Amino acid sequence: LAAEGHGTVRPDLAPASLVELFAEQVRRTPGAEAVVCGSKRLSFAELDSRSDRLAARLTAAGVERESPVALLMERSVDLPVAILAVLKAGGLYVPLGEGFPVARLHWMLERTGARLLLADSATAGHEAVRTSPVPVLDATAPAEGAPAEAPVPYPPCSPDQLAYVMYTSGSTGEPKGIGVTHANVAALARDTAFGAAHRRVLAHSPLSFDASTYELWAPLLSGGLVVMAPPGRVDTAALARLVEEHRITSMFLTAALFNLVVEECVELLTRVREVWTGGEAASPHSFARALEQAPDTVLVNAYGPTETTTFATHHRLDPRAGAVVDGRIPIGTALDDTRLYVLDGRGRPVPQGAVGQLCVGGTGVARGYLGRPGLTARQFTPDPYGAPGARMYRTGDLARRRPDGTVDYLGRSDQQVKIRG
Repeated sequence: LAAEGHGTVRPDLAPASLVELFAEQVRRTPGAEAVVCGSKRLSFAELDSRSDRLAARLTAAGVERESPVALLMERSVDLPVAILAVLKAGGLYVPLGEGFPVARLHWMLERTGARLLLADSATAGHEAVRTSPVPVLDATAPAEGAPAEAPVPYPPCSPDQLAYVMYTSGSTGEPKGIGVTHANVAALARDTAFGAAHRRVLAHSPLSFDASTYELWAPLLSGGLVVMAPPGRVDTAALARLVEEHRITSMFLTAALFNLVVEECVELLTRVREVWTGGEAASPHSFARALEQAPDTVLVNAYGPTETTTFATHHRLDPRAGAVVDGRIPIGTALDDTRLYVLDGRGRPVPQGAVGQLCVGGTGVARGYLGRPGLTARQFTPDPYGAPGARMYRTGDLARRRPDGTVDYLGRSDQQVKIRG
């Protein structure tokens, strides 16, 4: 039972740092467009050189291996520049949400031990920036016309270094800072689930939401284009304009936004090749209508806690292959180098069709919770069915395996008193 339902093993992929993989892509396609936002565009070479210059400033400001650097910036071409610069300097980025209370943002700065807070002209006046307990650096200065500096040699960056710390909502207690490594993100970005359809990806999720990891790194590490949505709220009308104007080929929508798109402008789905959705249980009604109205678009129901680096599973529905909705939409099968277990209370695999806790092992399993070793030890445990030293994340989600090998998500284990299989 423990051997069932795992993703494709990828012996061809050695663990790598994001800095290393991005440098390889720059060498392959220096002149190709890497990021666009409105009328502003950067090629891979321009993104590389601009992030080099900012990395030099960060290094001069004391950023070194795994130094936390917080980001409170609007969506623009400067955001990928800032993220890459932090990683090149050896640091890790801590995305802050503009809508969070100021006290919480300051708590996050202090809790992570942030060395710096990166802001831009749009967020410089934000109260959390004006009253920041840590030094603030304008990531957009010096001006674009400033003379280029020779890039400072990067400190060695290993795949097991942290790339970012992302905070959970804290809806069930104190927010948890989840430390995700370069190797975790590299494994996600290079997954075979992201094929040719993921060449022009819409980046509209807040940076503090882990879907942004897919939106940025899947296209950047494959020579694709990151299309940054303009700042502010993106409604269905804005989505439709962006898809049309930039010829978006794929995007991620939360389940709630996907349902709204299906209700308000389902024709938008016909203009993209793949739509990934997740974050909560999928609506069979919305999926059925989308399949009917967008017969050439692949729909993917994805699942994955932040602790497993954005996505751990995916279920593809391709109308051209005769896909239909028949009741509950499963969360599907594991991504590459990912192991899925449905376990009972004693950690033993349950039979097919029985309900248990979903546990995830493999290359996406994060390092753990920042500064909380006890909680990390409880949730990130040794994988008894994996290779020596392997770990798995206990999701707290209920699941069961279907006869076809796909997995059903059945809700949280702490919100159900009685379980009927």
